[in-house]
Amino acid sequence: MSSSTEVAEEAAPAPSRRAAELAALHPQRAALELAWPGIVENLIAGAGQATIFAFVGHLGAVSTAAVGAAFQFLFLMFPVWRSLGIGTSAHVSRRMGEGRARMASDVARQSITLGAAFGVAFGIGFVLFASPLLRLLGADEEVVAVASPILAFMGAGSVFQTVWFIATSAIRAAGDSRTPMWLAILSVCVTVPLAFLFIDVLHLGPIGAAYAVVTNGAVICALSLYLLWIGRADLTISGGKWGLDLGLIRSLFSISVPSAAESALFSVGILALSGFAFRLGTESSAAHQIVNQVESFSFLPCIGFAGASSALVGQALGMGDPRRAVRSGWAAVRMAFFWATAAGVIFMVVPRFLLGIFTNDQRVVDAGVGAMAIIGIAQPAQAVIFTLGGALRGAGDTRFPLVATIVNWLVVRLPLAYVLAFPLGLGLTGVWAGIAADYFVRAGLLAWRFNSGAWQRVRV
Repeated sequence: MSSSTEVAEEAAPAPSRRAAELAALHPQRAALELAWPGIVENLIAGAGQATIFAFVGHLGAVSTAAVGAAFQFLFLMFPVWRSLGIGTSAHVSRRMGEGRARMASDVARQSITLGAAFGVAFGIGFVLFASPLLRLLGADEEVVAVASPILAFMGAGSVFQTVWFIATSAIRAAGDSRTPMWLAILSVCVTVPLAFLFIDVLHLGPIGAAYAVVTNGAVICALSLYLLWIGRADLTISGGKWGLDLGLIRSLFSISVPSAAESALFSVGILALSGFAFRLGTESSAAHQIVNQVESFSFLPCIGFAGASSALVGQALGMGDPRRAVRSGWAAVRMAFFWATAAGVIFMVVPRFLLGIFTNDQRVVDAGVGAMAIIGIAQPAQAVIFTLGGALRGAGDTRFPLVATIVNWLVVRLPLAYVLAFPLGLGLTGVWAGIAADYFVRAGLLAWRFNSGAWQRVRV
């Protein structure tokens, strides 16, 4: 690009074509336009993972607990995926709203490079320390023996999921939520047949789930990079430098580091809750993993609304329109709230049916019924957490969600879950009652922050 063109871009930036199209719509229509592909994407992805889990669940409680434990430890990668994805989204959406597509492309390249490096480093750690990590979680030796090779293999391949997540975060932030949806559909079309082949046809046992997940991750990672290379919604990673830019990395980290700390605390907390479940016995641990799977059908659509609010808030602020940013955030909240409420009612009405989809062990079903009823009540609060959290992060305000997470995990969720489960003897129902209390408190804190308008003054 010539220097005169660069000067013109700086002197008179205009929103990208896609950002301008979304800005012309009513905020609720724009939120739905971006959210519905994300909802489809997350539901299909959740259904794919649930199907794999069902294949494993019918191998018995030990296999279910082992695969569930391995999946829980992959939450340790979640801070890398999520923090770089959030930093990427905040920068890309703001730059596209400002009309600076080249800067948005630079951000995407830096994030992908960093994600690949972190993914390899974490993968090495999983390979070396799979068994000690599982023992630290509280798994017995029978579960450790089954879960160790699963965690090592999936951990080694987690670099593919990291890069895939960052690439699709950039695409969504540019205003294209349909490409990630089609990638998710293709992912399920790849991973479910592979899981069936490895687990039920070749009889490889629960490690077949790991083979399916990693193979799928490699395929979809390569395809997402190719699509971003040829360009999506005026964003492309081709034609620029891949060398690390310390100034740009510092800018990314100013948003990503608080989010990484929040996600790390979330990951450690999830593992602590799994540790509580293991202390309650193998059946309770298996039920805990299944309740997590069932609940995902409520919060996965909320992730779609969160992605929509994040992109729209960032783009609106980039256009200098904070009023539209506020309206976009609340529009996403309203739609997510209705979805989550309906899902919560279903959880409370037919818990045994939902649990029975994943296991034929009646003791596991019995252990999870109370937890299903409790978490059903809390689903509306879950919707608020996801959508307003997405709106704040789209504005670059990642510090307040970090503070809210610290307060809730350390003061509300973990202490309550422990006290209710053990001293008061409520078992797994008590663990999930502590989780539900956290949802309501954190939803109130995020709503207060969004209403304050302080997030509009964060510089990105």
